[in-house]
Amino acid sequence: MVLILFISNFIGMCFSRSLHYQFYVWYFHTLPYLLWSGGVKKLAHLLRVLILGLIELSWNTYPSTNSSSAALHVCHLIILLCLWLAPPLPSAPAATQEHIPVKDKSQ
Repeated sequence: MVLILFISNFIGMCFSRSLHYQFYVWYFHTLPYLLWSGGVKKLAHLLRVLILGLIELSWNTYPSTNSSSAALHVCHLIILLCLWLAPPLPSAPAATQEHIPVKDKSQ
């Protein structure tokens, strides 16, 4: 449930027409969860930390430059691809009730 909410918020941030600095608070704390929950196992931990650092650097560059905006878009694209290529979430097991014979206590 949490992953669905985090991904929805992240997609909104990726495709918003303009970004303001207060928007960073909306999804900053979800980024590590999104990066490490992606199904791409080949994405090394160091690369994930680098992506977090680049996003932080991109947001803390004032005024924004072409390179900081491009870095933010590339980092967002990498995270989106990792989430897209992730294996599907396991569905909840169906509630199956097997008939278990009850022993008669009178015996």
